[in-house]
Parts: sequence; structure tokens; C-alpha cells
Amino acid sequence: MAIQYGNLGRIYFMRGELDRAEKKIKKALAIEEKLGRQEGMADQSGNLANIYRTRGELNRAEEMHKKSLAINERLGCQEGMAIQYGNLGRIYFMRGELDRAEMTIKKALAIDEKLGRQEGMAIQSGNLGNVYETRGELDRAEEMHKKALAIDEKLGRQEGMASCYSDLGLTYQIRGELDRAEEMYQKALALFKAVGAAPQVKQVQALLDSLKEAGAER
Repeated sequence: MAIQYGNLGRIYFMRGELDRAEKKIKKALAIEEKLGRQEGMADQSGNLANIYRTRGELNRAEEMHKKSLAINERLGCQEGMAIQYGNLGRIYFMRGELDRAEMTIKKALAIDEKLGRQEGMAIQSGNLGNVYETRGELDRAEEMHKKALAIDEKLGRQEGMASCYSDLGLTYQIRGELDRAEEMYQKALALFKAVGAAPQVKQVQALLDSLKEAGAER
């Protein structure tokens, strides 16, 4: 029951139904806590944190990611530690704490590389790319986004590929390479629609609309 409540919560999260997702994940977490099942508690705490982060409730998100990280450290679960270091890095990035974000994401990437965990390597490479992009280090950002994309293509991770295309689009847009940016955004939009990621579809469509407005003004 706990696992399936959690899985339903993740589906609602992907659809952007955050209140519904929170309700299901809290049901899962309550069962895990009642059973004393540490791994499940770590997973659902992390899932709740993702909801709070998406809402912009960064302090609540940080608290839950740290709770998940502490359990994973206690269990010696390297994969879980990598995931939560990466998630904390994203929190610090959203706050504009770029040095702290870079340091934490690099911890995640180092663990994923040690484990040979390809999905994690792709995610953290993309996260690092976002840090470099925000600093204006566009060549480094492009390199990391392309590294992430290559891994996701190899794995066939459509959502990951979509995120990489979107990130590359933003890099090209900042450089003023609007045609390349539009190409990347269109690829991202198609893949996000294919996997039913409604919030991301909305975000990329907004980027495309702003790009077309910028092009019309030239």
C-alpha cells in the first residue's frame, strides 16, 4: 500500500496535480513510519520535498531532503545519498547560492560516477550546467548539458532528454542564437508532451512564446 500510494503520488506530481500528489505521498509516508521502514521513509520524504520545491516552499523542501539524506546516510545507501545531495543542490541553486549549489551537486555527481549510475550522472551534469549557465559560463554550461543529453539518449530517457533540450535552448537563447534555441525548445516540447509532463510543457511553451516575441522585435 505504501509503495503504491507513493507511485500514485509521483504520477500526480508529473501531471502538476500537487495537492493530490501531496495527499497520496503523505499516506505512503505515514504507513512507512508506522512500519519503521527506513528506506520507504527516505523515498517518500524526498518525494514530498520535490512537491514543496515545485511550489517554491524551499525551506520545507530543504528540511525534507535533509531528512531523507540523513536516513540514507544511516543506511549506507549511496544511491539515495547522491539523489538527495543533488536535490539539495537544486534548492541552493533556486536560492541563488551558486557556490553551495555547485559543491553539493558535485558531491552527488562523484557518488553517481563511483557507482556507475548513468541516470544520476545525466541529472547532475544537467544541474551543474544550470549553475554555470546562471554564472554566464555558457561554454561550460553547453558542455555539461550535452554530456547529460548523450547519457539520456543512450538510456532512452525521454524526460531527461527533454530537460536537456530545454536547458540547451536557454543557453543558446542567452547567446542570442535564437534559431538554435527554438529548435531545442521544439524538441523539448514534443518529448514533454509525449511523457505527459504537464508543468514542463507549460514552461517550455512559455519559453517558445517569449522567443518568438523577441524574434518579432528584431
